[in-house]
Amino acid sequence: MSRALIGVVVLIALGVAGWLLFQRLTTNIATVVEERAAPPPREVTASWPSDRFSPGHSEHVLNQRLECNNCHDPNKDGFEGVDMGVCTSCHESQAAISHMGSDHTPTSCFSCHSFKFDSPIEGPWDCVRCHGPFDAATHEGLAMHNSVPCANCHHPHEPIEETLSDCTGCHEGIDLHHGRPELSGTCADCHAGHAIASETTACIECHADGEPRVALTATFDSGHESCANCHQAHQFSKAGALPCATCHADTVVLAANEAKAHDDCMNCHNPHAVRGAGDRACTRCHAAVASTHPPTEGKTCISCHQPHPKRAAQLSLRCTDCHEEADSEHSFHASRTACIDCHQPHAFALGSLAERDLCVRCHVEQIRLTRLNQGHASCESCHSGTAHEPGPVAACATCHEEVLEASPEGHRECASCHEPHGGNVVAQERCASCHALADLPGLHRIPGEPDGPGHTDCNACHDVHATRARADRASCMTCHDDIADHEPEAKRCTGCHTFIHGRGRQAL
Repeated sequence: MSRALIGVVVLIALGVAGWLLFQRLTTNIATVVEERAAPPPREVTASWPSDRFSPGHSEHVLNQRLECNNCHDPNKDGFEGVDMGVCTSCHESQAAISHMGSDHTPTSCFSCHSFKFDSPIEGPWDCVRCHGPFDAATHEGLAMHNSVPCANCHHPHEPIEETLSDCTGCHEGIDLHHGRPELSGTCADCHAGHAIASETTACIECHADGEPRVALTATFDSGHESCANCHQAHQFSKAGALPCATCHADTVVLAANEAKAHDDCMNCHNPHAVRGAGDRACTRCHAAVASTHPPTEGKTCISCHQPHPKRAAQLSLRCTDCHEEADSEHSFHASRTACIDCHQPHAFALGSLAERDLCVRCHVEQIRLTRLNQGHASCESCHSGTAHEPGPVAACATCHEEVLEASPEGHRECASCHEPHGGNVVAQERCASCHALADLPGLHRIPGEPDGPGHTDCNACHDVHATRARADRASCMTCHDDIADHEPEAKRCTGCHTFIHGRGRQAL
């Protein structure tokens, strides 16, 4: 069918509709008029020449050719106070659904329809006179359609649910997908009441209580400022949400290469509470890992393990990042022991450990030696200070004062002969280390014989912690029992057999 033919059909249809409306109007008016008394003669108002061209008079008088008395009661003075029954008698369907006003500003036909030439009402669609202006805080949404006539979407004499036109008439190509099937599926679900489509507000109105429930903290300044940061407009579904990498592609993730679970943001972050991730996120996978490190600002795991460190290789913070009193990781114990040599990962608190259990981590041999050395079992008995600030080692005289006083000169530096933890004389520290046999006087130099040690075993006669040697007859007889009858009256053998040079006599 050609456009010309379509035009002709439309004109014919409009003509028929106009003729039917005219018949209805004249019939209804005639009924009202017949009920009135005969009108007295009266004159039109002085403003009639101009008022006749007002929208209301133009339609009823010029177009519909109605008489004045059809609307104005001739029994009343002047032409004021139109009988509203006349309006409703012809416009019954419109009156059934009248335009809604308010308690303070009730509406009538004349609130929108002007019959005065100088009326402030500029036609029946002068909506902004009451519903505006566009830039008012309560009508911000109108500003988005300030070039579109209100009649494109609304009609005051139709049910409210039917006043909104299908938005797709103008907004073509919008493929709406919303995750809640109970909604109407129309634009008005979110863009209702002329409110600006502020996703943060519009979404929360439904999702503060409905499923999925979204906390008010889901959006925040300088971050996820609105739902639209993640959900594309008109594609509000879980599958249609933008991936985190859309904005956070350069964000470093802790151990992402080793722990594949860390590669998925959703394993740690609730998409609607991203800032709530913390230790609870860690324990979902690491429940078996217990840490004795005291919480830092209420955080345990992430106080040391930064979820998004500055460097990809950084698995945890250094101890000195928080414990700034240390110059380095090796400052606290002997300048060569790192913090983690004593404070094992996730076992930082050492207060419950016995002293030896702590020291044995590094000092295995020393602990083994002191275990059998009475009085040396406690590290603190000799080592002063604290683990973080070790003090000097206590002098042997602290416990062994009597032994040192009895020892000869040169034997009072205990560590010159004794291994300090076990107390034993070290193998390489024998008497000959200081006392060369060739330099000793008298009988000291008698070498060992085939059947005996001679005088080369210092311990046979000397006690290292005694100034004088054992020189009584009984001591000598320990080795020389074959000459027990030699000079039986002598109490000391050294009276004749000297071990030192004395009074010019040649030692035998």
